[in-house]
Amino acid sequence: MTAPSSNPGVTRSKAQAVFARRILPAMIALLAFALLAAATALVQIATKLDRDALDQSRFLAGMALDAQQRWIQRANVDNAFWGDAYANLHRETNLDWAYHQENLGPTLYRDFGYEAVLVIDGQGETRYSVIRGELQTLDARQWLDGGLQQLLERAREAVRNDEAAVGLLRAEGSPAMVSASVMTTAGSDVEEVPGPASILLFVDLLDAKRLLELGAAHAVPGLRIASDTEPAAEALIERALADASPIRFTWSPAHPGRHLLWTTLPILAAVALGLGLLAWLLQQGLKTVKILDASYARLSSSRAALAASEKRFRDVAESASDWLWEIDRNTCLTYLSSRFEEITGHSRNSWLGRPMAELLNADETTLRDWLAAPDAPLRCSYHAADGGQRHYRLSARAILLDGANLGFRGTAADITEETRAQAHIHYLSQHDPLTGLPNRSRLQEHLAAKLHALNGANAKLTLLYIDLDRFKPVNDTMGHAAGDEILVRVAERLRQCIRADDLVARIGGDEFVMVISRLRDQDDVRQLCTRLLESLAKPFGYGQQQVFIGASIGVAIAPQDSSQASELLRCADVALYRAKNGGRGNWCLYDREMGEHLHQRSSPEAEPQDATETGQFVLHYQPRQRNGDSPVSAEALLPWQHRPMSAEAMRTLLGEQDR
Repeated sequence: MTAPSSNPGVTRSKAQAVFARRILPAMIALLAFALLAAATALVQIATKLDRDALDQSRFLAGMALDAQQRWIQRANVDNAFWGDAYANLHRETNLDWAYHQENLGPTLYRDFGYEAVLVIDGQGETRYSVIRGELQTLDARQWLDGGLQQLLERAREAVRNDEAAVGLLRAEGSPAMVSASVMTTAGSDVEEVPGPASILLFVDLLDAKRLLELGAAHAVPGLRIASDTEPAAEALIERALADASPIRFTWSPAHPGRHLLWTTLPILAAVALGLGLLAWLLQQGLKTVKILDASYARLSSSRAALAASEKRFRDVAESASDWLWEIDRNTCLTYLSSRFEEITGHSRNSWLGRPMAELLNADETTLRDWLAAPDAPLRCSYHAADGGQRHYRLSARAILLDGANLGFRGTAADITEETRAQAHIHYLSQHDPLTGLPNRSRLQEHLAAKLHALNGANAKLTLLYIDLDRFKPVNDTMGHAAGDEILVRVAERLRQCIRADDLVARIGGDEFVMVISRLRDQDDVRQLCTRLLESLAKPFGYGQQQVFIGASIGVAIAPQDSSQASELLRCADVALYRAKNGGRGNWCLYDREMGEHLHQRSSPEAEPQDATETGQFVLHYQPRQRNGDSPVSAEALLPWQHRPMSAEAMRTLLGEQDR
């Protein structure tokens, strides 16, 4: 009987034969299947990408139309709810005021692109029309079709909620975005005339050029009206004219999935070809395996050395950082890497043999406690050679030899910039990035702390809710850069009006809140509000221009109005609402009847109540200057600054000031 061969060469030859017959074909088949699966998955991904891109472009197209609708609606409401417009375009048609002085004339086309501004009276007659900045005489019912009457009826319904009606009509053969709003006195002293009020219409013609501009602004290329002859496309949204007739919009959607296929499929084909070549090379490589047998013995002898090298590398890699250190069992430094001198500026020799606690700015007890269980890094600080304080993270590992602890070695990672960044992030989370003022979060914390600290019968906390007047036209006409500059300057003026223990915060676009502790009575509140209004009424220089804005202020006092931060803010907001209704440049002090009255007005069941039915008003009158008149002295009006009065008394006062 022949004994089994123990020749390693014979065993390896058999292994090579098995690999060539069984393993290599299986590997090739597996790779081919993987390539097929990858191609299938790629097609599915590309299809999904195209579908998602279409859904996104459909959403953006709808958003483009909706955004334009909201914009024209806001502009229409701002001009229709204007006492001067009511007096000069409804009560009478004053072409000089409306067109020649450009209150509702060419600027709406030149600056905002509205092709038409129309006023239709209660009998349906067009009493004022400006087409592309030119004053014309035409009948709006002939120029606009597609449901004008329905839009006018919706406008008379929408005025009940202080809103305008917006819809799509047709003008000059193209769709047009039309906003209609009933003209009102907006709470001004303009006398209303009996009968149905006129309706102000703004028309934005959605011709081909305008649609392309809207699409480009919202990443919807080629936005256009879908014609009946155009083949059905997936990129389609449908809207309805005011008379319910449909209109369809289409665009040129992107196809990222198709682009992905054209990019990657050639690569997959090249990979498949490469794998075929690799299989052939593997077969050729089996022939060279015998050549490698000669090096097998040499590789075996080097394994031990390689294992030791890998252990050293693993220890260094697990604790590698900026600089390395070692200490003995008495925590005295025995080794410092060369990076120590580069980072700290200290000489290594000057620290070797000294306790590590002297370098760390930490006591010996803290260091020993941490070394007893150094599972988590230790955050420390030290003074570099230049005197600056640096922060770093210390990690350690025990040095063991035959079970005995000889000391510790580890790394020190500099985290100074990380620590500073965290402090900066915390600062940004509490402050407005534009003005540097505390933001709403910081205001809530400060206000809650101040309210909690209130004690004593005479302890008070005053909260001023400040909203800028005429700020939106600055953004609209001069740009957001000018608006940002004005906000920064407003913040500087507000800071000058507070003390160190007070706070002024920016909580919205042009809304600020002051928390004041030093005001003792209502006279102090009046003086502060007067000073604030006078400061903000002064012009702001921007380039070669002077910008005039102003502000309105609502005031609430704790604890008499509320001792809760959110409720006190609400009370000040209610007072601000009342101050805004009184005209620009006013301030108003909150009282509970004011909050109840506002609640009744906001209630769906509450009927509109004429001012004369309430019996009394609280008026804070900020004197305004007419063209050519000298300003009314604020001191002359001080007795009237905060006094309940009847409707008749208030009309008398306002009449005297107008005269």
